[in-house]
Amino acid sequence: MRNSQEKPKPRKAPNENSITNAILTYINCQPNTFAWRNNTTGIYDSRKKCYRARTGKYNIKGVADILGITDDGRFLAIEVKRPGGRPSREQQNYLSRIKALGGIAGIATSVQEAKELLEGN
Repeated sequence: MRNSQEKPKPRKAPNENSITNAILTYINCQPNTFAWRNNTTGIYDSRKKCYRARTGKYNIKGVADILGITDDGRFLAIEVKRPGGRPSREQQNYLSRIKALGGIAGIATSVQEAKELLEGN
């Protein structure tokens, strides 16, 4: 039993992985909408014991964490950040390019923000 004078521990902010999973669960529960996680971590080199960056002519820096297709056929790109997190210049450029081409793109730190992004477009 807790001592009445004990202060409750402050809640830790959710990490990007848990936010991403929650957003994907929400999006994939929507009718006729399909989304997936886009892992962009490099390739693990077991000899060097590190991740090598993916390089090549068609690899794009800044691709969003969540990609998908909405019920009206529009491309969806969501960059997930922890509260207070900021996207890199490459991530901002990627999202701007998707918007310019008619897709839905933005940054979300919660399911609510992802929902607003989908509803606002």
